[in-house]
Amino acid sequence: MKKIKFWELLTISGCFCLISGYKNAVENVYYWRKVLYENLPYSDDTLIGKYPYHISVNNDINGIEYHARSGLMITTVARIRPGVPSTLNAFCVADYDPGTSPYIWGLPNYEKNTLKPEFYGESYYDSRDLLNNNRNYSAGYFNYFFGYTELDSSRKGYYKRPYNYYQNTQDFSIISTYFPNVDNQCDRLFILDTGILRYGASESYVVQNPAVIVFDLSSSGCQNRNFPVIRRVEIPSHLWSVAPGFLFLTPDYKPKGSCDDVFLYITNVFDSSIIVYDYKKGNFWSISDPSMKPITAEATLTFKGVNYIIPLGIVNVALGWPDKHGYRNAYYAPGSSLAEYVVSTKVLQDSKGVFNKYDSSEFTLIGYRGCNSENYKQVFDPNTGVIFFGEMESNRVRCWNTQLPLNPDTIGIVYESDESVFYAEMSLDSNGYLWFLTNQLALLFNSDDLLDTSEVNSRVFRVKASEAIKGTVCDISYQY
Repeated sequence: MKKIKFWELLTISGCFCLISGYKNAVENVYYWRKVLYENLPYSDDTLIGKYPYHISVNNDINGIEYHARSGLMITTVARIRPGVPSTLNAFCVADYDPGTSPYIWGLPNYEKNTLKPEFYGESYYDSRDLLNNNRNYSAGYFNYFFGYTELDSSRKGYYKRPYNYYQNTQDFSIISTYFPNVDNQCDRLFILDTGILRYGASESYVVQNPAVIVFDLSSSGCQNRNFPVIRRVEIPSHLWSVAPGFLFLTPDYKPKGSCDDVFLYITNVFDSSIIVYDYKKGNFWSISDPSMKPITAEATLTFKGVNYIIPLGIVNVALGWPDKHGYRNAYYAPGSSLAEYVVSTKVLQDSKGVFNKYDSSEFTLIGYRGCNSENYKQVFDPNTGVIFFGEMESNRVRCWNTQLPLNPDTIGIVYESDESVFYAEMSLDSNGYLWFLTNQLALLFNSDDLLDTSEVNSRVFRVKASEAIKGTVCDISYQY
């Protein structure tokens, strides 16, 4: 593979980290040499457009999230190479022992995940019509649109659906999604569909607008595999320029509100922006700030001995505790940066831009994490006040207690291993477990190399968040 030229770098934050001791309570739960699908509807060599339906060496597990109430592990396989039969998938944890390689199946089914020959158009202009306006919707629009009938008194914030609801939802396909988001508060699944097939740096097919899709996750999901679509809404095209940059979203519920009283913070790593979606009103708006942009001098990623320049803007938003008004600290960092920032969700929820267009004083630098600490995903644990980071360069998961200043001395290590090459995903389930995933996303996204299916390509780990911080500076009992 051709080596990409890069610059020798010095960071403004210094290149040193305190290596804290930690207890190895982390479980290596699942692994895959190659992605295993359950009962695919077509043979591998069936052509979809010009590509085979399934090319095993182009498939890797990109994202995971666990829904404890149903026992479902949601998994994704982004379409960043041809031959991915299903991008949104799941398996039932109860069906597989730790240390095994589960078979995954399409969610809600394989039909919604199967590509069509017409998706492989010659250019952008052969794609479906894209939205050009920021559409406004009434609060009941989606209930009407998807055929809801009346409020369901047994489930807070939900409407009853007619018997033939599932068959009558609008016709759409799930094109490519990177990371799922399980909503444990209202038992839903949020995904971001980029709407684009991105095969390497030069080949892409724009099929439809990026969209937010919401599924119902019932406690019987493993038994009946029925996942009704609650909502699908496309992100207006004037709010974004690079669709593959839509990786993560974070739901923010109003205290004591219904399941509709939620804002979604949708990040775009290539546009360096946050798109906010008011779920109840159906409105979108975009927020950007210089702090969300990549730092060129910190944009080099070394992966398997090869250096890539990957300028990643803001990756995701981690939400802290609510204040007395229901607003939270929104913690964030560009993927190509050693810095951590915070802004109040009061600013993010300001659709009229009172605080800006936009006042950068509201976006505050907290501190620097230290060398090789560029992170791809971070999550806030409300039980401990700790943020967990998945670092791209250091092969480590680290932690920081938000009640302490942020600097290399206040950051602990939860887990590190030379076998784990790219921490792509992490999440907290409703039982207090921190789940994280390592995979080959950097290889698939930035090169033409094939996966080596004789080696383990993706691994799933878990650890109780409260156990993960024991013996580190993140423990609340540590006296700083």
